Amino acid sequence: MLFRYCVYCFMCGFVTLSVVLLYFSSTLPDLSNLKTAIRIPAVSIQTYDGKIIGSYGDLYEDVIPVEDLPEHVPLAFMAVEDKRFFQHFGIDVVGFFRALYQNYVAHRVVQGGSTITQQLAKNILIAEGTVTHYDRSITRKIKELLLAFWLEHKFTKSEILMMYLNRAYFGAGTYGIDAAARKYFSKSAKNLSIFEAAILAGALKAPSKYNPSNHPNYAHDRAVVVLQAMEAQGMIKSAKAIEEKQAKVALAGHESKVQSRKYFCDFAYDQAKKLLGGEVEDDIVVVTTFDEKKQALAEAAVSHYIETEGENYKFSQAAFICIARDGAIQAMIGGNGYLATQFNRAVMANRLPGSAFKLFIYGAALEYGYQLTDMISDSPVKIAGWEPKNYKWRTRGEISVLDGFTFSVNAVSIRLAQAVGLHNIAKFASKLGIFDVSTTDMSVALGTTPVTLKDLTAAYASFMDGMPIWPYCITEIRTKSGTVLFHKSEGVTTVRVIDDEVLTDGRKLLRNVIQNGTGRAANVNDFIYGKTGTNGDSDAWFFFFYDPPNARDLGFACGVWIGNDNNLTVRMASNSTGGRIPARIAKEFIQGVIMKSDSKESAQVVETSTVAEEEQGPPMKGLGALLAQ
Repeated sequence: MLFRYCVYCFMCGFVTLSVVLLYFSSTLPDLSNLKTAIRIPAVSIQTYDGKIIGSYGDLYEDVIPVEDLPEHVPLAFMAVEDKRFFQHFGIDVVGFFRALYQNYVAHRVVQGGSTITQQLAKNILIAEGTVTHYDRSITRKIKELLLAFWLEHKFTKSEILMMYLNRAYFGAGTYGIDAAARKYFSKSAKNLSIFEAAILAGALKAPSKYNPSNHPNYAHDRAVVVLQAMEAQGMIKSAKAIEEKQAKVALAGHESKVQSRKYFCDFAYDQAKKLLGGEVEDDIVVVTTFDEKKQALAEAAVSHYIETEGENYKFSQAAFICIARDGAIQAMIGGNGYLATQFNRAVMANRLPGSAFKLFIYGAALEYGYQLTDMISDSPVKIAGWEPKNYKWRTRGEISVLDGFTFSVNAVSIRLAQAVGLHNIAKFASKLGIFDVSTTDMSVALGTTPVTLKDLTAAYASFMDGMPIWPYCITEIRTKSGTVLFHKSEGVTTVRVIDDEVLTDGRKLLRNVIQNGTGRAANVNDFIYGKTGTNGDSDAWFFFFYDPPNARDLGFACGVWIGNDNNLTVRMASNSTGGRIPARIAKEFIQGVIMKSDSKESAQVVETSTVAEEEQGPPMKGLGALLAQ
């Protein structure tokens, strides 16, 4: 009787379990294409040589077999995620009960027991829409376990690792080991160093917190934990030695306080959508004009002066842009602190340029027939009750046109505007890309036309060759498969808008400002031409171009602005002129561009990125042998 009862109970249990398993198995997603990555439309912003500097949407890259990765890459993930990966059948019983005990003792969840296979199963269920990120139900756990068992039965350990690494989320919309390597380290996952692998392995715990773009310090500390786990498990000999040799290189480029390349990437992304005529529907690659070296130099200069002089001169924001001779935007800083605000002050903010606008007054005057030696009264001007003053200028009676521009004497600018006519000034400015200049308000002569840093920098760049400069930041847009959607034409000639005599004299004006006038702080060599601008205690500007005669390809123009966002209530110090901080930022940038040795940098990178074989140590039990099982 007892035996029959036991058999009956067993049969009922077996049938019930079978029905449950059959039911949950039927709810699992289609698993026929697990070894391929899920492609969601994404945009990769790249340099001309393929380095990813930004991404939008869900970014995926190539699916890389584990055998093609350095051994330390999968080992780093195993060290912190599943050290018994090769011993279990999808569920780590030892790890499960250990986690259960630790959580019981702590009266809270302090340790997880999921294996790599279980995590892969969870990722698949979430990706296929079977469960959500926030689902903590028993039903989800049963599906996860069933799928983990099936994965272990269907695939080899190597294939499971491959699927796991190529599907894992690493933060910032990045999925898969190769996409993460390219985004955070500008390289293929096949070339990751040990510390870089540790950073990515550590990021999985909390991708938003531990990815190096968002929090480089947290990423570093978490990577050290991974290295220590690898050392404890015999994968490497010295975690500290690897940290000392590789951490600086691995995190280079992730420590910028202004995070300015994100401003450039946002701008490029918006331009790409305009070029394609709307929202992006396919995975695309946007190849840009971004220059990493110039960007780094700009970041260093801007950061230095915000930190050291921001309080003294009472400014909290700065913007910077560098434009090549042909209009290619090479560097851009939109403000101090991208995470605080994504408003790009280099391309979005319309502000009053002050004396920087006088370039158009004098350019129109030169076209009108004035010569640099012509004498103009510098005595104060009074127009219908308006009496603008000359900033720190003692009246001499008459001064030359050249001196009037060099020392930015307001009275000379106003008298030239009266003589030439505001309509001619507006016409000259429009030829260089500055529009909506008033033809009725004489205050235009002192820079009351709102402009963006980008547009005014491009106008100054026009005095390199006498042709209008139309800034651009994209050279090509293509699909991930290689189909070209947009390609910028090369060698397009532009009509000259400044004749030779005006161009020659205009360059003399700009050069004299640097050599003898308000821009002396940026006088690095004889090939710098520029002008300062100050709008009271609200805005301070400096514009310049570098034009070496025997190296035209090296020519570029830059604009620098400092100020405060709320400039109606938060004023800068009264001596915050364009010839002070903006010109000093420009000088530091120029010196870096034309004087810094590339060979020295290259040697340093090679030296700090190399790790001796003895520090790496033997792989745990031989990864190749384990994968072959």
